[in-house]
Amino acid sequence: MNFILLAGILYALSGVDAQCDDKDLEIVCYWGSWSIYRKDIGHFNTSHINTDICTTVVYSFVGLDINMDITSLDTNADFGSNGGFANFINLKEKNPCLKTVLAIGGWNEGSIKYSVMAATDESRKKFAQSVLQFLVYYKFDGIDIDWEYPTIRGGLSQDGDNFAALLKEIKNKLSPWGLKLSIAVSIDDTLIGVGYKIRDIAKVIDSVNLMAYDYISSDSKVTGLSAPLSDIKTTISKWIDGGLPSKKLILGIPAYAKNFVLDDPNNNGIGAPVAGIGRPGLFTQEDGLLSYYEVLDILNVISDIHVEFSDGTNYAYYDDEWLTYDNEATVKTKVKHALDQNLGGIMMWALELDDFSGIYGDPYPLLNAIKSSIDEYQSSKIRNAK
Repeated sequence: MNFILLAGILYALSGVDAQCDDKDLEIVCYWGSWSIYRKDIGHFNTSHINTDICTTVVYSFVGLDINMDITSLDTNADFGSNGGFANFINLKEKNPCLKTVLAIGGWNEGSIKYSVMAATDESRKKFAQSVLQFLVYYKFDGIDIDWEYPTIRGGLSQDGDNFAALLKEIKNKLSPWGLKLSIAVSIDDTLIGVGYKIRDIAKVIDSVNLMAYDYISSDSKVTGLSAPLSDIKTTISKWIDGGLPSKKLILGIPAYAKNFVLDDPNNNGIGAPVAGIGRPGLFTQEDGLLSYYEVLDILNVISDIHVEFSDGTNYAYYDDEWLTYDNEATVKTKVKHALDQNLGGIMMWALELDDFSGIYGDPYPLLNAIKSSIDEYQSSKIRNAK
């Protein structure tokens, strides 16, 4: 047995895990490691990660190298002093029961590389072995596969079967050492049964993180809601009806707004024509996206902004700017629905997009809304059981 696998055994079988009960409800917190490059109040490193509320934190992202093995995409972020795998793993010193998971993939990684990697039994086995060694060497508790998305964006029609086979291979490699396997999945229901063979996936996966946002795309020609509750309910039902046990499904909630530039500022409702995606925030600097703290800044500074509630979420407009976002109240509504459906927990994308430093109140208002909603729900169940 080689040294890496021996180290994995000792790490995974350490006494810490034995002292930590499995949480009935997970709070999964993604972190986009590139946020270390943001300036001023937007700068976010591992010291900002909330280890008290999150039960699992997910480091995003690593990718594939030319040999189709797992690899770092940014050695400065992954091994530097501001972020880094080591600092991320050391969060366990604050909370020994915290699960630290590594995410591979993401939008910028695309689909075609993952389609090629998953195409043969030999390439799947090779990748799974590289994942095991990478996790053990850097001391992560598991892997989150974020292939965006099987069968589309350059993928092949057989990706769905290959993806399920890949997950089975990874699970077989990881499970002897108690390492976790999760996936992040799209809301696109045309992928169900095609890119996502749910019954096959359900047999091997520990959890599915449902990215229940971006129901309106950034290239839309009209305004729309990013996370409408009615559509979320439908997506949840399709995954459960498709064969995923409800406790394996984790509902994702966005800590950001999508924004657009209105074609006509006087035509500002849902479905209004847009001239393009919205202007970037001062700190996130990404077209069509605003962090929640940038949303709060707009709400506090712009005197003539109009805020509307619709379908379990919010939209707002001023001048020619239009944005769709969740706040603490709408987050709580979504958490309650998830728990009513007996889901396994809540996921947030992403920690660095919440008001993590408390510029406009207590730190992490959205994350705290998730936690308080779960606490209220569980307290209510206890009271009703008496």
